[in-house]
Amino acid sequence: MKVRVRHIGPATHPSEVVVSVDTTTGAEHLVVNQRSLKDNKLEIGYPINSLDSNLLVELPRETINGSWRVWVPQASVE
Repeated sequence: MKVRVRHIGPATHPSEVVVSVDTTTGAEHLVVNQRSLKDNKLEIGYPINSLDSNLLVELPRETINGSWRVWVPQASVE
């Protein structure tokens, strides 16, 4: 499965970029390798839980705020 992200800018390492994931509580930023992005989508595992039209997903890297799991709108996951 994949979640849509927005490119924010370069990270410290040349092969990494900062992206933003829209969550139910606002945007979360995380640093990922450029090669893990395809068409502004980031590979994630199967959703852990669902509630209403939201999914709890685990990201491949920790967000800048320290979260690994975030609630995202179901429409942002493919």
